[in-house]
Amino acid sequence: MRKMNVITSLCCLILMLVSLGTGFAAQKSAAAAVDQAVAGTSIAAEKIDINSADEEMLTTLPGVGPKTATRINDYRKANGPFRSVDDLLNIKGIGPKVLDKLKPHITVS
Repeated sequence: MRKMNVITSLCCLILMLVSLGTGFAAQKSAAAAVDQAVAGTSIAAEKIDINSADEEMLTTLPGVGPKTATRINDYRKANGPFRSVDDLLNIKGIGPKVLDKLKPHITVS
C-alpha cells in the first residue's frame, strides 16, 4: 500500500513539472510574439527615406545587406535622388520580390 502511494505521488509530481514546463514555454512564445509585434510596429511607424539614409540605416531594411546599401548610396551619388521607391529596381541585388518587402518600410522625399 505504501509503495502505491509513493508511485502515485511521483506520478503527480511528474505531471506537475511537465505542466509547469509547458506553461513556461507558452509564456516564452507569447513574449516572443509581443516582441516581434512591437519591433514590426516601430519599423512600420517610421519609414526610412532612401534619399537621406546612410548605409548603416539602409542595412536595417529587409533584404538589404552592406553591399546593397553601398550600391544604393553609390547610385544616389551618381544619379541624384530617387524619384520613387520603384527606382530601387535599378540597383543590382534588388528585384521585384525584394522591392515588395522593402515598400512598407521606405519612402522618398
